[in-house]
Order: sequence, then C-alpha cells, then structure tokens
Amino acid sequence: MSFGLVPILVAVAIQLLLIPSVISSLNITNEYLHHACNNTQGKYKPGSVFEKNLNIVIKNISTLDLRNGYVLDSNMDVPYQDIPPNTVFVLLQCRGDSYGPKCHSCLATALSGLRKKCPGNKGGTIWYDQCLLDISTYNSGDKYNRKRINYDNYFCISNPKEVSGDKKMFRKKKDIFTDKLLSEINKTDISLSGPLYATGETMIGTKKLYGMVQCTNELKASACYVCLEWLIFAHPFCGHEVKGDRLMCRSCYARFELYPFLRS
Repeated sequence: MSFGLVPILVAVAIQLLLIPSVISSLNITNEYLHHACNNTQGKYKPGSVFEKNLNIVIKNISTLDLRNGYVLDSNMDVPYQDIPPNTVFVLLQCRGDSYGPKCHSCLATALSGLRKKCPGNKGGTIWYDQCLLDISTYNSGDKYNRKRINYDNYFCISNPKEVSGDKKMFRKKKDIFTDKLLSEINKTDISLSGPLYATGETMIGTKKLYGMVQCTNELKASACYVCLEWLIFAHPFCGHEVKGDRLMCRSCYARFELYPFLRS
C-alpha cells in the first residue's frame, strides 16, 4: 500500500511546483517600468508647505475605495482656478484589473518609488506594472477644467526576441487586432469619462496574442482614441514584430504579449 502512494505524492509535488510557474506566466506582478522627474516645477524641503499638502492629498486618496481605479485629487477645491503656490495635484490610474485594494497597494509602492527616484521634486511621474502615479503643481486641464491629452515622457519596452514565421502577416493581424481594441474604447459614451480600458485576444497562426489598451480616466473616449492611435501607430519601430511590447505616455498605455498577463 505504501508503494502505491508514491506516484500520487510525486504527482501532487509536480502540481505544486507548477503553480508558481502558472502565476509567473500570467505576470501578475507590480514591476517598476519607468519614471520621469519634472525639474521645471522646483523642489520642496522636508516639513515644507508643499510636503504637508502632498501628505494631505495622499491621506485623502487612502480613504477612497478606488473601485474605479482612478483619482485626480488636490489640496484645493474644484474648479482649479487661480492656483496658489505649493498646491499639489495627484493623479493615480490603476490598471483595469487592479482596482480596489490592489490599487491602494500600487499607490503605496508608486509613492515610495517616486520619492526615491525623484527626491524632493514637486513634479514627477512613475509607471509600474499595475498603476501610474503623477504628482504635479498644476492641473492637467485648463482653467475651464477641460482635460488635455498629455503625450509627455513617451517610452517603449520591447521584448528583444522577434516572432518567428511570417512577420508581415503577424504585424498586419496585430494591427487589425489593435483597431478592434481601439473601437471598443471609442464605443464609450462620449459624455462620460472612463473607464477607458479594453482587453482581448486573437489567434495569429498558431500563436495567441493578448492585448490591453487604457487611458487615464480624466480623458473622454474620443481623446483616448486619439492618444492610443498616436501611441501605437505613430511609432512603427517599437515592437510590431517582436514577442511583446509596452508603449506608454502620461495619458495612455498599451501592451501586447504572447502570454496572458491580466487577471481574469
């Protein structure tokens, strides 16, 4: 009888060993991706009015449920007009599968990361796998509180490995797939802001391609579409024929992989 248990125990052990691999293959991490320190907005000192205002805003955000994964908050009331010195604006946009508690966790990570990478800067942006955090002395809209597309700090992260087989066919079908994702964004009611987030998957030959596009929810659908179209199609040398790529700027984000990377 004891010998009969050996194959079972071995099978269980193998399954347990495979679990981390499955989780890893989904890439459910909060990896640091990129940051940009804004050196034109000046510096603040510990204990300064700016730091106190920043702490107030972060504390306010920490009390929110973040069930929509987005917040733009300040220590001053809307409408944001005649902005005085030392005013703080904090924008947080979490990935569409990372709302609620996961969004709070990413905020803590991002805030700590931005303080380390841009110490004392009043303005800065940092990207993690699951969220974007932007701190600034000015509102991202104009005096009428209209939101503008912010193309600042564009960057691309590409898998160094190219896809095998017919690369032209891969790129053509990827473009078709991208258009489908953008059309989902464009279906959002133009009178509303967000959630500006679409995901999908498609077969390209024997490969399954997974994709995700998202904008900060301060934009409307039409502006989100414009931002994503610029981000993806205006940069033809970034990742179109490789196994994975991420394209980002301040207002929008896109990712494509040959493996699943989002929570279901």
